[in-house]
Amino acid sequence: MNLYETMLAIFLMIFLSLRSLFDYFRGYFKSWSYTHNKKTQIKVGLLTNEIPPIVYGGVATWIVNFISMFEGDDRVTVIPIFLAYNDALPEKCYNKYKDIRVIEKPEDINECFADIDVCVNNLWIALETIIQIKEEFPCMNIVSVCHSLIRMENITNMGSCYTSNFNQQEITFQHSDYVVLISKAEKDYYNQFGYNLFDTKTKVIYNSYQPKYDDTELDINYSSNTLGYIGRHVPRKRPEIPIVSINQNNIEGISVVNMGVDYDKYDNAYWRILEKKYEESLKIIPFTSDKTIKEQYWKEIGINCITGIYEPFGYTICECLDRRVPVIVSNIDGPKEIVEEVVDHVYTYEVDVDNYQKDIQNFTQTLRETLSVDPEVRKHNANRARKALDKLRPENIKEDWIVLLTEILD
Repeated sequence: MNLYETMLAIFLMIFLSLRSLFDYFRGYFKSWSYTHNKKTQIKVGLLTNEIPPIVYGGVATWIVNFISMFEGDDRVTVIPIFLAYNDALPEKCYNKYKDIRVIEKPEDINECFADIDVCVNNLWIALETIIQIKEEFPCMNIVSVCHSLIRMENITNMGSCYTSNFNQQEITFQHSDYVVLISKAEKDYYNQFGYNLFDTKTKVIYNSYQPKYDDTELDINYSSNTLGYIGRHVPRKRPEIPIVSINQNNIEGISVVNMGVDYDKYDNAYWRILEKKYEESLKIIPFTSDKTIKEQYWKEIGINCITGIYEPFGYTICECLDRRVPVIVSNIDGPKEIVEEVVDHVYTYEVDVDNYQKDIQNFTQTLRETLSVDPEVRKHNANRARKALDKLRPENIKEDWIVLLTEILD
């Protein structure tokens, strides 16, 4: 390399270094100016790649609830920011979600976050986006909401191909300023995995749940011993336990309604076998979003069953309590925390994560005890158990978020 080429190379290196330094300080001072400018209202950028009608799972519901929770609150403005790398935002969303912003390319990040005080992140894909936001706005705090620990899902779902990318979630944790966990149990798992060694603060804030039946008493048959399971059918949920329990233990006169089996393009060989094996006592309602069919499920059962070996929160237990349906619930994780103040008014069983047969027998013991409870007592307990929902009401969960946002900006 001659002298001219050497000088040119040095010049280019200096130029690129200065440009990088300029970009950093530009973002730093821009971010600093917003986070240190005292405002009467906090602007939250709610970052997501799911917002109805674009739905991949429960995150979309959480997004809608979070927006609704702060409507009309003069302390916080929530601005949805949609990452449109995989899906284009439908036109109707611009009318449905006030002030929604869209990131279609990295260059949009600056404009979308220019006036944002705190980013509440719900992304577990496109991780470079989080890094780019942090580079543009190094003083703006990123709060990542952990809807479930993907590594825990991978373990308890027997190594599902859908959860083998848990390392991506770990990268997100590392680049966040705060991680919000949706139960105390989740924080314990988070620490067990060593995530607490990241330079990231944690906060436990439960999901909100808005009861629908405060002033409405549904027609519940408290004399019915028909068992129900409703929800996802993945290994960690152990949805087959009710039907296996009554057949292994020869409990006569009891049937099970199981809703949520996914007969997708690959069908479901396991549940086809169970359906045939227990055809006299098992009714299967395939997965559907039809609300009429769901309402019919609740009318057919007398006791709902919440089973499983890992449950970060537990929307199903909330709906069950809300409807005043007697419930047998696994004494673990989110559900355990939800019912802890009303544990004498629900029917809990000890979960055995490692011994499947012991888990079935623990469930069976509680089932037998529940079947012996007088219908009037079941009704009394179901009414008392609704008190567990008070702490999850949006007006209470919102205050937990206000405390966190204020702490961040102070």
